[in-house]
Amino acid sequence: MKHTRTPVMLDRRRATALLLATAAGSVIAQPAWPDKAVRIIVPTAAGSGSDLIARVIAQRLAEAWKQPVLVDNRAGASGVLGVDAVVKAAPDGHTLLMTSASPVVINPLVMRKLPHDPRTQLVPVSHVGIAQAALLIHGELPARNLQEFVALARSRPRQLSYGSFGVGTGGHLGVEAFNQAAGIELVHVPYKGTGPALNDLIGGQISALLVDMANAQNHVKSGKLRALAINGPKRSALLPDVPTFTELGFAGVEGTYARFGVLAPTGTPQAVIERISRDLTAVLTDPAIQDRFRPAGYDLYGSTPAQMGQMLRDDGERWGKVITALGGLALD
Repeated sequence: MKHTRTPVMLDRRRATALLLATAAGSVIAQPAWPDKAVRIIVPTAAGSGSDLIARVIAQRLAEAWKQPVLVDNRAGASGVLGVDAVVKAAPDGHTLLMTSASPVVINPLVMRKLPHDPRTQLVPVSHVGIAQAALLIHGELPARNLQEFVALARSRPRQLSYGSFGVGTGGHLGVEAFNQAAGIELVHVPYKGTGPALNDLIGGQISALLVDMANAQNHVKSGKLRALAINGPKRSALLPDVPTFTELGFAGVEGTYARFGVLAPTGTPQAVIERISRDLTAVLTDPAIQDRFRPAGYDLYGSTPAQMGQMLRDDGERWGKVITALGGLALD
């Protein structure tokens, strides 16, 4: 008996073929990424930690992607200008943000008039690295270690001071986290940069300063300043004899180091985000890159987007507790 195909069977086969052809056509129609230059916006001036790292990874990524990768410095307003430029960019993977965590984590907690919300308008791409800092004191203070410094501060409430690079910065909130954990009161003196704060610490105008490892190493070796503790998860090869805050019983201060990462505008295709994450992680594991930044105190390593997102949430919770304990901060 001759078998005949019913109209229903033919319609189903035609529909299936049409669906497959449409899907294949959509895949073919999608342009390869990147199909033009990629811009990495850095919300700080040239020469900053974020900028130096961004320029090195940009060169390597350009080689991998066969497209120019340009670094665009948008300094000003504590990182607000640079972050705003990324938030307003097309979410197509061709505009990225390379930043420390401060503009995307601390700014929303302390600034009253942000033109954006980085927590909802940016998505994490990859972790880039951390920069540990050391708590330094003037060499003539009668304290040889952190325990003695805490005892000295308790015996002289609000008589010892510490510098920072501005209200709401990591250097300010990091020392405040230590104050809260140790039950001491150091007077905050904000500065406009590392140089002036270090000069006043060396001169004895202030008592303490939380500063990056490269600067800390230079002044500790000269004998002018004394390093009491490191705020990272492990000791630094630059100052191997200096313990971490956690080792000394102040685990809450760990994590107040500078964290660097890459983010993209919300809406950027997930496949693009994951590719950038993979390629960036590969760059950061290169021993040549590691060797270049280790002497400056940077510990570089990539992550998945999800891991970076969790790190930022943890940072926000940590800084939020410090700010709440201060009675809140409200900056214009």
